[in-house]
Amino acid sequence: MNKKLQSIVDNLDIIRQLYDREVIISVMDKDKVVQGFSLPQGMAPQAEVGSVFEDPSGILDEVIARGIAKHNYLPKEVMGFPVEGNLIPVEDDGQVVGCVICSYSVEDKEKVKDIAVRFRDSMQEIDNSVQEFVSGVETLAGMLASVNKMTSDVEQDVNGAADVVNKISSNASHSNILALNASIEAARSGEAGRGFTVVATQMGKLAKDSGNSATEIKATLSAIVSHLKAIMGSIKEADGVAVNCMDNIKSIKTVLEQTIAISNKLGDEAE
Repeated sequence: MNKKLQSIVDNLDIIRQLYDREVIISVMDKDKVVQGFSLPQGMAPQAEVGSVFEDPSGILDEVIARGIAKHNYLPKEVMGFPVEGNLIPVEDDGQVVGCVICSYSVEDKEKVKDIAVRFRDSMQEIDNSVQEFVSGVETLAGMLASVNKMTSDVEQDVNGAADVVNKISSNASHSNILALNASIEAARSGEAGRGFTVVATQMGKLAKDSGNSATEIKATLSAIVSHLKAIMGSIKEADGVAVNCMDNIKSIKTVLEQTIAISNKLGDEAE
């Protein structure tokens, strides 16, 4: 073994104590043969001294070939748990004679990242649901406004019909007076006016019936107007509730957006 690599191997345990985390330090020669390693207490070795280190990422080859330091990440499938760390080339007389790898487990980091991603996704789903609810409330508010407008139009139509009924009632009253006068004149005419008396009597009955019908219609229209006003009041109240609900939802949405931003930052920090 190269003397410089041997010196590093002899001092691996001391070097590992310089770190404030549980690190794995491995020494390879330029042929990627493991020359030594230092592991945290209780950890089983993943390779034996004298074995060739298998690096699926190919970064070790680049470090040895180019003599440059690299940072690398290995997924759980390689060592049984996810790790990342630095690969430092070792040079002797200007030639790369090997590499020192200092790596550490990032399993807890991966868990935090996974939690952050799932939390962000959950918040996004909630935000999407809130957005759908906001759209629904906005649609409801629009429908309430339309119903309120239609109700107002119906009230105007009913009031117009009431005016017509008032005219009918007034005409019936005048017709009744005319029928009464006609009956009086027919009575004065004696036998010659008897036929006209019958007509005048029927006109009086028709005028009375028209007046009674007009009164009933007017009462019905008045009741309709009262119901319409009650409906309009309820619609305005519901519209007020919808507006308050919209304001509250917007406040919730703002908080959700802030929470999503925090979860995204947490995920970025975990990476």
